[in-house]
Amino acid sequence: MVKPQTILLVDDHSLITTAMSALLQSMYPDVQIHVGATAKEAVELAEKYGDSADLMILDLGLPDSQGTDLLVRLLQNYPALKILVLSGNCDPDSILKALSAGAAGYVPKTLDANLLKSTINFVLEGGVYIPSKILSQQQSMGMSPQQPVVNPSSKVHLTTRQCQVLKLLSQGDSIKTICRKMDLSEGTIKTHVTALYRAFDARNRTEALIAARRNGFNVD
Repeated sequence: MVKPQTILLVDDHSLITTAMSALLQSMYPDVQIHVGATAKEAVELAEKYGDSADLMILDLGLPDSQGTDLLVRLLQNYPALKILVLSGNCDPDSILKALSAGAAGYVPKTLDANLLKSTINFVLEGGVYIPSKILSQQQSMGMSPQQPVVNPSSKVHLTTRQCQVLKLLSQGDSIKTICRKMDLSEGTIKTHVTALYRAFDARNRTEALIAARRNGFNVD
């Protein structure tokens, strides 16, 4: 099991941060937990610990920021930072937007404590987590461009769009070429690439493609 040294926790409800801090401390007795309650404090924590923190647990419904804007900003500045979204809002659009933006997972605040522990471990080990119940709801609605794709033999979950980017990377396409082929902005493609690197615990394209093959994804 991964033993994190530093976890950042950002939520504007003190009951949540208190309970979550206690849970994290019980899981990892030596971990340092730094808490924030606003988007401003999330940015300040990232500026101070973003290059060394093992994980940020982030509520997207902060009083001074709504939606995925903060998530995108943090990942653009700290692409190696794993961010697990903890939210009371579990509608499909919110989940898919967060995952598309590069979140390492999305969990409801009502998630069982034992499952939450497993989720945190899973994300720390490089997985991208989507609760099975939410995933099955999405699959029953039909595939969308951002819909999570699960390879049964792999612990890595990718969206359809991330799979498309992965395929183009395997063909040797540059970021600019991928932007043109997918008709997406350079910032969006870089966010997808960052998410892929994080999902496969890779530092570059070659490592990501090797890990993707190892996890059963068709990138040939």
